[in-house]
Amino acid sequence: MLFIDLNDGSWNDSQPDTNQAVEAMLAVAARDVDETWLANWLRERVSFRP
Repeated sequence: MLFIDLNDGSWNDSQPDTNQAVEAMLAVAARDVDETWLANWLRERVSFRP
């Protein structure tokens, strides 16, 4: 969530599913997913201001 805030992003839903976010970050840390997967995951959930 800090990454989103620091990069002028906002969650598409008013309440992000924190369990999914934690699972996604754990998968990144464990190298179970790649950069493309994370980018797609974020695109589905976050909007960044240009």
